[in-house]
Amino acid sequence: MRKDGFPWRALLVGAFLSVLVALYSSYAGLKVGGVYWPMVTTAVACLAICRALGWGGSSETNVMQTTASTGGLLAAGVIFTIPALYMLGLPVSQTDVVLVCLAGGLLGVLFVYPLREEMIVREKLAYADGTAAAAIIKAGDSGGKQAVALAGAFGVGAFFAAAREASARLYSFAFQHSLIPYAGGFLIGLRFTLAWFAGALASVFLLFPYAVSSGLAQSEQAARGAIAAPLGAGIVMGAALAYLAFLVAPMAKRAAEYYGKAGSGRLSALGILFAALLLIYAFDLSLPAAILAMLGAFLMAAAGARITGEMNVDPMEIFAMILLLAAKFLFGFGVLHLVLLTAVVCIAAGIAGDAMQDFKTGYLLKTPPQHQLAGEVVGVLSASLAMGILISSFAQAGFGGEEFPAPQAVAVREVARADSASHYLLGGALAGLLFTLLCWKLGVGAIAVAFGIGLYVPMSLSFPLFVGGVLRYLADRAKKTEFWRLVAGGVIAGEGLVGALLVIWAAKSFLGF
Repeated sequence: MRKDGFPWRALLVGAFLSVLVALYSSYAGLKVGGVYWPMVTTAVACLAICRALGWGGSSETNVMQTTASTGGLLAAGVIFTIPALYMLGLPVSQTDVVLVCLAGGLLGVLFVYPLREEMIVREKLAYADGTAAAAIIKAGDSGGKQAVALAGAFGVGAFFAAAREASARLYSFAFQHSLIPYAGGFLIGLRFTLAWFAGALASVFLLFPYAVSSGLAQSEQAARGAIAAPLGAGIVMGAALAYLAFLVAPMAKRAAEYYGKAGSGRLSALGILFAALLLIYAFDLSLPAAILAMLGAFLMAAAGARITGEMNVDPMEIFAMILLLAAKFLFGFGVLHLVLLTAVVCIAAGIAGDAMQDFKTGYLLKTPPQHQLAGEVVGVLSASLAMGILISSFAQAGFGGEEFPAPQAVAVREVARADSASHYLLGGALAGLLFTLLCWKLGVGAIAVAFGIGLYVPMSLSFPLFVGGVLRYLADRAKKTEFWRLVAGGVIAGEGLVGALLVIWAAKSFLGF
């Protein structure tokens, strides 16, 4: 690519990679309730591809990486919300999923692009994973060691998924274990996995025995659905209210000032208008509902961009819960529109954080920002087209069970279906609010969310996540974190991609091919 040329070939390859990232991120996220920043993994992969093809310098690699990484956070916004509709038995078509992805993804990119100058250039916020990706691309992976490590880890994950599938056909040797929770726990870190595990222990040794002995539930499974799920969802709600009051509102005001300085430009304005029309006509939304979705996407995209820059965490499921609460209890939307709007906002917040990480990489590498903007849009388009088929395929295995716990979507389901707030939901919300405020006071982050989710997901998931968190602690102590983080990302990509392809293959008759 010439220095001043448009990176068409990087966009084309990146579009294909964005679909692959969306595939493995969806599969892994449904299993462990989290999707991890894909910047470092895609930076190494794109660097290896560009070197193998003899392509240009760091800017072309960066544009490819920007396009590729988009699929991960777009997938997260879908799997944190849309499975709630399947669990509620409500119809959602592949076309609906694609349109939700397009609307949320485009809104996230276009709302956040004007913030680049203020947050990255002037304030120089950290965006840790974006900074790490820039360092990888700039160094050029001397000797190809990182690419070899990533490829080896990918192969291990892929082989494990294939072996598990093969064993399932030989009943006496069948096993259902997964490496993804261990690798995911490593990427999450000990603080949050410990809080998650503490929630699981509280359910197993306190909540479930109390529910059965008091006659509130006849079994552990019944107690999980009737008590643990609404209580855990309530804690997530309380954390969302704390975020709204103390983080989102101040950040949104600051973001509005940034927009006043930067201006969104004609292209952004047209894109936002297109997304608004999608919401109104594709989903038969009223004008107030569309305005709420647009306002929610703007607020949460701005907050997601800021929090990502400061903490390297995008609490997009929290932002989705804030919109869910407002739409249900203030405006009384029906469940179908409620979840669809929540998905749009969740996707917008996730894409906003992803885009700002990528823009940080580009700023450090001096990549033209308009080339990166094109990469974000192309990545959204390509991954969106794949998500409808993907979610329909995963739905055949069921959501909310052992195969795909989908913990965030369970919380969305609990709030969306509540005719009135149960005392478990209200009690959890109050506890989550107070717990979150205490955690901020102590400087330990938003671990209330992890504790609340741990209350209702199976111990078979919580324990491996905790083990992965312990391994991360040991790696930090040994100063080997970056190497093993790349390995963990490769394992998730390998098992997730092969696992997703196997699920799609198993559902091929349902999908009509």
